[in-house]
Amino acid sequence: MNRILPAALGLLLITLSSPATLAQAVPSAAVTTPVPLPTHIIRTIDPTDADFADLEFLRQEIGGARVVMLGEPTHGVGTGTAARIRLLRFLKERMGFTTVAFESGFYAVDRAEQEIQRGAPVAAAISASVYPVWTETQEFQAMLPLLGKGGLRVAGFDSQVSWNDDVMLEELETFLKPEKGADGIAYDYLDECVSMMGEHSIFPPSHQILLFDMQLGKARKLLTKVAAGPDARRRERAVFWLQQLRSLQAQAHDFASNDPAMKDSAEFKAKDSNARDAQMADNLLWYLRQHPQEKVVCWGAIGHLSGKVSGFDNEELRQFRPMGQTVKAALAPGAVYVLSTLAGGGTHGFGYWGKHEPVPTPLPGSLEAELLAQGQDYSFVSLKHDAPGRRLTTYALQFLPVAGLWSEAVDGFLYLKSIEPPHAATSIVALVAPETTEGAADMPPTRLGQQNPAATRPAVTGSGAAFALSGTVLDRKTGQPVPFATVAVPARSAGTITDAQGKFRLETRRGELVQISSIGYEPTTLAAVPGTTTTVRLTPAAFALTNVRVSAQSQDPKRIMKKVIKAAETNYEQQDYLAEVYTRRRLISFDTLYHEVEYVSHVFEPAGHRDWGGGFLALGPKETHAIREVNVPVASPKKLTHWDYSEGGHGFYTAGADPVRISPLFKSATLGKYILKLDSIEQRAGETVYVVQFAAKRASKRATGFGLMAGYSGKVYIRQQDHAVIRYEALWLEDTVTLNAAARKYEGRHNVGSRLFTRLFTDHRRVHVVTYQKTANGRYHVANSVAQTVVAGRKLSGQPFYNQKFCEEYFTTLPAEALPTRPDSEKDPALKNGEIWQLSKVPYHPEFWQTYQRPVPAEPAPALEATK
Repeated sequence: MNRILPAALGLLLITLSSPATLAQAVPSAAVTTPVPLPTHIIRTIDPTDADFADLEFLRQEIGGARVVMLGEPTHGVGTGTAARIRLLRFLKERMGFTTVAFESGFYAVDRAEQEIQRGAPVAAAISASVYPVWTETQEFQAMLPLLGKGGLRVAGFDSQVSWNDDVMLEELETFLKPEKGADGIAYDYLDECVSMMGEHSIFPPSHQILLFDMQLGKARKLLTKVAAGPDARRRERAVFWLQQLRSLQAQAHDFASNDPAMKDSAEFKAKDSNARDAQMADNLLWYLRQHPQEKVVCWGAIGHLSGKVSGFDNEELRQFRPMGQTVKAALAPGAVYVLSTLAGGGTHGFGYWGKHEPVPTPLPGSLEAELLAQGQDYSFVSLKHDAPGRRLTTYALQFLPVAGLWSEAVDGFLYLKSIEPPHAATSIVALVAPETTEGAADMPPTRLGQQNPAATRPAVTGSGAAFALSGTVLDRKTGQPVPFATVAVPARSAGTITDAQGKFRLETRRGELVQISSIGYEPTTLAAVPGTTTTVRLTPAAFALTNVRVSAQSQDPKRIMKKVIKAAETNYEQQDYLAEVYTRRRLISFDTLYHEVEYVSHVFEPAGHRDWGGGFLALGPKETHAIREVNVPVASPKKLTHWDYSEGGHGFYTAGADPVRISPLFKSATLGKYILKLDSIEQRAGETVYVVQFAAKRASKRATGFGLMAGYSGKVYIRQQDHAVIRYEALWLEDTVTLNAAARKYEGRHNVGSRLFTRLFTDHRRVHVVTYQKTANGRYHVANSVAQTVVAGRKLSGQPFYNQKFCEEYFTTLPAEALPTRPDSEKDPALKNGEIWQLSKVPYHPEFWQTYQRPVPAEPAPALEATK
């Protein structure tokens, strides 16, 4: 997933007025030459340099402060990051500071600290919890050796929730489960709200803040009881949860009453951050109370960390209440020291991915102009001791000139003569490099819909003559055409789709098996016969849970599913294993196949893999996928991105191909979130197979695996003899009502919301069908996984769309002797970027594809007959 999108992180920076407006606010006195300020020359900003003689003066400068605010003008100064890490190291090694608190999620960083203390790698825990505007930069990597056991503790003070904080509710539910009344909390309702807040930085328009408060109130009542109870460990954790719910509630109310998506950069004012800053201060003060022996360095933007700004000559800033001001007021005099960086020149930008801009030439008489005139590369200026009450003009806030009583806001500045933006960390440099269309560099050019001549598959030999099979695909129940259905010859991966009237034409051979399928219908197969026009009637898939008369009515589907979960450790591979996977992806717009790619990979599944993304903080076992060969039969005329291929995790990546491993349906803790019904008991090849239908009671992220869903339902085929799942079928319905409501709410406003919600949907569904096979060692593995999504509607501009994505995966388990050859992301870090990224990096080898035998789809599991 793409973690560098500021909208996904909710990094709402303080937006000041335009440079022109602020420049007008600078008094004429700023252009006069002030009395020069004393400076301390800084020898180096290299964070690896441990000779701190040039920083020793900071002992007296900072004095007995318990909190040091270590700020930056914006989140786009790589040079400043390096300089601040050296200061952090000095504070740790020479002044006894013990914690670094990040402008990052209160819950996420707390969880990271717990995992680090349990032995998790520091780099992994920090990169999954601290905002990537820092962690994905090369400069930030020098901080990692300072953290962890024997080093600095980590904490977060930001109230904003992130895209994966839904796990927070699972932990809370588990924590409160022993308490009487815990089952009365509507965690799924909370989950829906938190998911929307984390993914889109808004409170869901379809939900009520009063109901949200009511559920938090129930949890708070139980936590208050635990916090006064006899168990010391539970008391401590309950106190944390009380603060987390306080922080979460403040964020929800801010989103509900001060919707940030309603405003663009021109409308957003500094005071709009007051609620967030107030809660960040509250979170930090809570941490200080709970850890009275800790000395804390706060890492963030100086806009949040600064002290009182009411002395600035800017009306917008005078209405702002930064968290640093609140923290200073709450603690004893001298307990907080505010320090930030300044720049005399160079370039800056929001992260390594942002637009980079030059640092403005400072006005004559400004602090930066004065320091430039002194000629030092690095120096330190104390406002606290050398300029108290003095009016200054500086560019310390977002590189815009602000005049006023700066000594009330900042105690000291570290001046850098020239700065550079952050650089991408080595592990992701390749990820942000320019990409080309998959395999295009090594292939002859093609036109839309035309097969690449060098990639043409070898003809399938057979006794039948080639001919054009034509026909129409209809809905068996309504008799209406089924548009854009897939008509394919699986044995050679050839196919087409029906047009808007359900008609198709496909080059095939006599006797070949042709498969016809469409999302929401049971697939069917027929033999190709020349000379006739074929009418195919597809039966709607019975995903809805209906009452069906079956034999053995005493069978309890919940009991069956519990046995499935219990038997999983015996039935499914628990050790490391390696598989070869053939993948075929197709992208279709209306009736045009505009891109097709196939590839062969080696996939390493580690023991304990239970979450396609590695779980919360991505610290759990993760699959490693290495593509060996790539072929592009139909190349897109436009450059494709990760989002063009993907559609959530289940079925569109090999890491999401195995629902028994990763779906909440197959976990004891979440089984109660589904309505289960026994659809039928079938006899197949002398064996009894249960067919169990399921549907999420409430389509929360914890029940569906995804946010913003309206439904999740399907069927599971279970072998009675060993309670092994041999086939899984699932249908997800996107919550188009909520998405459309948001699109209409923000339409035409030219703000964050209008950029996030640009389409109105008439349809948005996806299906995932998985077949399992038993291997020679008696364990079951995924044999094939097929996923499809259909998205239809119109853009707000009026342009209609009807898009389909297909992903077919065929697995062949390799012998244990092949494990030493498994792909290793530690030896090849580029593999961490995933299979989609690799598509454009693997060269095309025509000789491989001329001889490669594409897999034939496995014999399907028993098919459910249509419900009449």
